[in-house]
Amino acid sequence: MMRFEASQQTDRNHANQDNRKSDVIKSAPNARHIVLFLPTYLPETYGGAEQQSRKFADALLERGIRVTILAPRIFKTTPASELSGRLRIIRFKLRGLPNLGGRHILSFTWWSLRTALWLWHNRHSYDVIHIIHGRLHAVGPLIGAMLTGKPALIKIGRGGDHFDIRVVRRKKLIGLPCAFLVKRLTTGFIANSQEIAQDLVTHGVPVAKVHRIPNGVIMPSNSDARHMAASDATRFVYLGRLDSEKALDWMIEGFAKLPSKAETRLVIVGDGPCGNELKALAIRLGISDRVEFPGRVDDVAPYLETADFYLSTSLSEGMSNALLEAMSYAVPPLVSRVSGVDDMVIDGKSGLLFEAGNIAAYTSKLLAAIAMSPDDRHSMGQAAAATVRDRFGMDKVTDQHIALYDSLMATKTASAIRQ
Repeated sequence: MMRFEASQQTDRNHANQDNRKSDVIKSAPNARHIVLFLPTYLPETYGGAEQQSRKFADALLERGIRVTILAPRIFKTTPASELSGRLRIIRFKLRGLPNLGGRHILSFTWWSLRTALWLWHNRHSYDVIHIIHGRLHAVGPLIGAMLTGKPALIKIGRGGDHFDIRVVRRKKLIGLPCAFLVKRLTTGFIANSQEIAQDLVTHGVPVAKVHRIPNGVIMPSNSDARHMAASDATRFVYLGRLDSEKALDWMIEGFAKLPSKAETRLVIVGDGPCGNELKALAIRLGISDRVEFPGRVDDVAPYLETADFYLSTSLSEGMSNALLEAMSYAVPPLVSRVSGVDDMVIDGKSGLLFEAGNIAAYTSKLLAAIAMSPDDRHSMGQAAAATVRDRFGMDKVTDQHIALYDSLMATKTASAIRQ
């Protein structure tokens, strides 16, 4: 797992301080205070949701809004408490992740108790509870919201077959009651795609509780810098976890079908449980000299600056942060049509789309990509960057969240006055 070495001693100092005192957080007068709950967080995981949440928290802090992140910690070396600039991070020690259930049911139960009690204990210090993804880990914070009367938002992570509430319902024994609590106790749901918004309504969530806010991305200072470093070979780059849901096996298989005379390279950036078998697959297909596995990296900019296409064969997404970041660098996307993608990419104009799981369609798009002229590829990349700049800029997305927070706070205040 990735570690941020430079901050380790500071993290340990904060952890020791927090062990000697209460974690009650005193609010500055009139300062809005948002509590973000995540099922996993840095440095133990480094996925899109974790990175997006950190950037979003930074954007809120820049607006003068206080932010506290609460997350689990699995490893003893992970700090229990951390102050990163003005961002407070508090982690509860667990043996397993709280959003999984099953054999991790004790971790789910302990997390639920700790989070609900923390919210009660600190009830006078914060204004809004914001939960990232509506899986099992949301139950404890939602119970805390019910006890304290605070508004609770859930940002849904996935649509389609992997829609959050659908996944919760599938859990044995606790699935149905937990799904009921998620729907009943949540003040508002954030949907970052049309598919997710529709899934919420289909599962009985009132339309008034559904708020369409996309993921946000920070635009690079020069979205066209990658063209200065481009090589003769067409470079396809993937960023993200190496797991089965991303269908990286047939990403590699489809890439292997490209003509041997074509000068192409595939760069798969990230790590995960499928890493070793994917490397073995590239060797078995005889393309290991054209497929790179840099592993997990701190800075993806060098890879995007030298990329010709961003590649994703994922079978399920919410709104991919990696895709947004690639588009912000004017890298044309060649991606599967999963939840959120149609909201971001117009096939043939700002990217190339294919149906998820259709390897023949995927291979066809690869062939179309390598046949594109540099000018056409450049125009497609610029259209992708313009889409992100106009609709998914972090400043605009942060404004939408703040307006929603204020609205929920005002509604709760008015309701309390009436009672």
